[in-house]
Amino acid sequence: MKMPSQASLRREVSSSGRGGTRVRALPAELRRLERLFDEIDWPDRRAFLKARRHARRRALETLSVDAAGADAMRRAVLVASAELFARMRCELAAAPCDAARLADQLEDAMGVSRLALAREALRAPELLTLSPAAALDSQLAMLVALAPVRSVSLWTLDDAEQIQCTRHVGEGNPSRGARQLAAELFAGQGGDAGARRLLVGLPVGRWRHPLAALVGSARPGMRDACQSFLLEAVPMLGAILERDALLAANTSTERTLVESSERKLTRLGFDLHDGPIQDVAILAQDLRAMRDELEAMLEDAGPRRLLRRRVDEVESQLLSLDVDLRRISNEVRAASVLLNRPFARALRDVAQAFAARTNTEPRVELDGELGQLSASQQIALLNIVHEALANVREHSDAKKVQIAVSANAQGVEAQVIDDGQGFELESTLIRAAREGRLGLVAMHERVRLLGGQCRIDSRPGGPTVVSVALERWEPVGREAQATTV
Repeated sequence: MKMPSQASLRREVSSSGRGGTRVRALPAELRRLERLFDEIDWPDRRAFLKARRHARRRALETLSVDAAGADAMRRAVLVASAELFARMRCELAAAPCDAARLADQLEDAMGVSRLALAREALRAPELLTLSPAAALDSQLAMLVALAPVRSVSLWTLDDAEQIQCTRHVGEGNPSRGARQLAAELFAGQGGDAGARRLLVGLPVGRWRHPLAALVGSARPGMRDACQSFLLEAVPMLGAILERDALLAANTSTERTLVESSERKLTRLGFDLHDGPIQDVAILAQDLRAMRDELEAMLEDAGPRRLLRRRVDEVESQLLSLDVDLRRISNEVRAASVLLNRPFARALRDVAQAFAARTNTEPRVELDGELGQLSASQQIALLNIVHEALANVREHSDAKKVQIAVSANAQGVEAQVIDDGQGFELESTLIRAAREGRLGLVAMHERVRLLGGQCRIDSRPGGPTVVSVALERWEPVGREAQATTV
């Protein structure tokens, strides 16, 4: 591979006014690299172009730090290749033939070592931002694309301590030999393949008590090379499975808390409705009666106006207290009700309650397996939709309202959109916080506690859009289908 001179590289990369990187002429090697990736028919072209921009920037940053000689260019090409592989890992995992062909081209045409590329791609920290299931699928698919293996499989223990094949990628099905090798690894044995000369096994995570066993079926004569690739994959696989174990423990705790709290939530909802809320209503009636009696005793118009103004102020505070108590009561009862009915039905009930009070029928659009959401996610989404609709009812004067909730393999997204008068977001949040009205702030906090993102977009004249995104989690072992050949 012919390398450009140091002077030519310096002409190609220069610093921009903001401290970034401005490209005058992209080095030929990087153009060739990009063409290889560009030849793939990516399902989302925009995602690829975004990944290409990131890869190009990182490669040029590498050259700007050390722009001398062939080593710098080789490093830049490796960095760009790994960045593209990492950012497009899900698409490449879904098309293993394209991934393997691309790896061949990178090695033959660009001189990119498969092992060096694997070291970068298999240890990318971005893997921990994916759901555990998606991250595992990606790791195994990258192994099949980059390593000299016919297949790889990941083995775990179920609740009954029985070995199961959680993931298998590549040719054929998991073999008896692979199962036996995994069993030896779980038993703390060395996993010596013996007669199984093409099988390579490594424990994943937790010394002496592995979380899983990774088994690869090497191509003829490539057993040692196969082991080198598997060693690169093991650390991140361990981190992914540790994260999954923590999520599983949190979900188990959550389920116990939900079950033990159900009666308390139901009782608290009734206590609020039958106690403080009714007391506030009676107090407001008594206050109005007292005002009428005092006005009848006052002869001058001035004192009567002063009395009415002061009583109206107190009545306004009682009304605000009544609204807050009813909101809390509704949230508590919504959480309790949700525990005993499907999420979709509970969400439609919230929409119907809004329609009954406003004569505006929200359009509800539901898509995906919403029943797979955790109880905490469902309760949070229900309360956020309820709060958003309350704001629409009280402040928006909207004629059209849309509620959309969509779940997929990555997570769940929800939106509440109205065509009302809108508002200035920053000033409204500040004013609401000063007045002790924390509904909008509570939306963000509910989502933050679940590791998601909440966004409110609005402007005077509307529309207003409340958007929520939560990562979907499902235990890794749930999809496992053990197959013995």
